[in-house]
Amino acid sequence: MKKLLLLFLVVAAFAANSVVTSGIPFSTHPQPPDEYEFYWDDGIMTSGWVWYTGGNYWATQFDEEKTGGDEYSALTNYGAVTYPGWPDGVFQGCYMHTFDDLGGYPGTDLNRTYLLYNTGGVFEWVAPDNMVIITTPVFYVANEQIGNYPSTDAQGVDAVAGTHNWTGFQGSWVPTTLFGDFLIRCYWEPLWGVEETSWGAVKALY
Repeated sequence: MKKLLLLFLVVAAFAANSVVTSGIPFSTHPQPPDEYEFYWDDGIMTSGWVWYTGGNYWATQFDEEKTGGDEYSALTNYGAVTYPGWPDGVFQGCYMHTFDDLGGYPGTDLNRTYLLYNTGGVFEWVAPDNMVIITTPVFYVANEQIGNYPSTDAQGVDAVAGTHNWTGFQGSWVPTTLFGDFLIRCYWEPLWGVEETSWGAVKALY
């Protein structure tokens, strides 16, 4: 009787923990994604901004609310939106950058990659020329303007005033709430493995 009871418990245990026999592959169970799309904007462009001179920046800060405090990560793609047909009808593109954090301000410029706009009014993406390794829990993705007004492309902005906007003019960085959120996004991944990323960071994305 004891042997039969033991056999029953063993079989019951296997049945209770069996995922394969239920027909649901493990990969479909809820898991943290390998990459996260980071953004603050609402995805709806209402205006655009340009500098009078090229070489200056529009930037978005991504902080611990997104990264969960992870200090070792990578940026795999970044994107931006330009206003179509203004200030001129020719696309010049921009340079996309990633900056780490230095005392609450953009610090080291980790890379620069050319992004060619083809349409305007929609997100256009480019992968960094080289792998971007970030070693601070806060980082910044920036659009460097190419060309002087009016022969340049405008940085698209949404309607809601944002608190994660930065401007870079002649080497000086300033946080600003004068604009809506800049339509600048990125794809980010922790390099210690997804199991090291807090569920709070995952929930903050949606």
